[in-house]
Amino acid sequence: MHFLYSIGLLALAGLIVPLIIHLWNVKQGKMVKIGSIALLGESSRASSKSFKINDWFLLLLRCLLLALLAFLLAQPYLKKIVSGNSKNGWILADKATIQQVFETHKKTIDSLLKKGYKIHDFNVGFTPLTLKDTAGNQAKQTNSLSYTALLNAANHFVPASATVYLFADRPLSRFGNELPTVNYKLNWIALNQTDTLSSWITGYSGKKYEAKSNPSNTTYEALNSADEAPINIAIHEAPGIADGKYLIAALKAISSFTKQKIVINPNLEKIDIGFWLSDDPVTPVFKSSIARNGSLFKYEKGKLITTPSTINIYGRHIKLNKRIVSNNQSEKIWTDAFGNAILTNEKVNNLNTYHFYSRFNPQWNELVWDGVFVKALMPMVIQDKTAKDFGFENHPDDQRRLSAKQNIPYQSSKAESTPKTNQNESLATLFWIAALLIFVTERILSFRKKPNYVKS
Repeated sequence: MHFLYSIGLLALAGLIVPLIIHLWNVKQGKMVKIGSIALLGESSRASSKSFKINDWFLLLLRCLLLALLAFLLAQPYLKKIVSGNSKNGWILADKATIQQVFETHKKTIDSLLKKGYKIHDFNVGFTPLTLKDTAGNQAKQTNSLSYTALLNAANHFVPASATVYLFADRPLSRFGNELPTVNYKLNWIALNQTDTLSSWITGYSGKKYEAKSNPSNTTYEALNSADEAPINIAIHEAPGIADGKYLIAALKAISSFTKQKIVINPNLEKIDIGFWLSDDPVTPVFKSSIARNGSLFKYEKGKLITTPSTINIYGRHIKLNKRIVSNNQSEKIWTDAFGNAILTNEKVNNLNTYHFYSRFNPQWNELVWDGVFVKALMPMVIQDKTAKDFGFENHPDDQRRLSAKQNIPYQSSKAESTPKTNQNESLATLFWIAALLIFVTERILSFRKKPNYVKS
């Protein structure tokens, strides 16, 4: 047995109180009448006192009661060794769909419950559920929280290395750009939903698109194909640099996706955006070729840092090998894992300038190999002032689902190498019950005790 607050044991000093009461047994002296007091001098009254314990059992009860109260102040507990095996397993399901889940997977759930698994709501707080929650008392709506956020949050609730069975569908719209990493063994059992198709109309950069979605993919088709002015783009790269080919491939993808004509390196025309892929300063001629309110994207030169890190873009973490130290106080658009600027933006004299502190080169980073590269360039190429996000939104009718072959990454924890862990179990309830029983017994004995009368 251990105590949470050992200082509470100082209250044991109170045991001296019942001991003093029982030892201090005072008896008054008895008056004796005699026939003549002539020969006797006046004597003072005297009382006899004896230090004697008359009731050992009652003393023991009172001392024990005070001792229990002192222990309660110290908050006693026992250390129990808990194993992180299947007895700590969880069953996760949205409370709104728990009835459907139980009806469909009754045999599996019953088997898990017999092994000691507990049902929890797949929602914030992971509230425990019972079988009563599977009958009629259901939530009106399913939660719309990100599965990535919920699975990451479960790392703080589920015992490390425990086994978890999650009964839920796998819509891609409920995940972010990256899958979560969990420290428990997750078995995801997808609900048996039939393949569905859906469509909706969305807008981007002044155009309307019809989206058609199925469990495998979502496609967009431009509805208004009216003639539009092309986007003129100039690319300058220094001799010996081949970064331009990656940029051109991304620009062609943007043009194909948006049905917007993009002209690269036009002759004798103002350009909408210029890419300066060189360590040399931007020439006045190149800068003057950019139209009013156009954009300039340029490589920055400075101190080279080769510490491995990542570029953070739209929630993705892209490997970064090299970067240039930024002393620019402009708005950060892309950063590395430590918050250092990788891409900044500022507008001066009707020129929108992007300062890039890395390169479009696989030796510097893996950005050009990542699908987010095209999405990240789109707001610079097609400047949509009203778009909240660069690219198309995550629509609630998106039917895409995470492939059944795609597993959630599992990261073992220290608890797995030490399968037995300590857990504290409070003994306060037992001590309160014992104190109550002793108090009642002491009161009964006290009232039943007969007073001693002295016969004269």
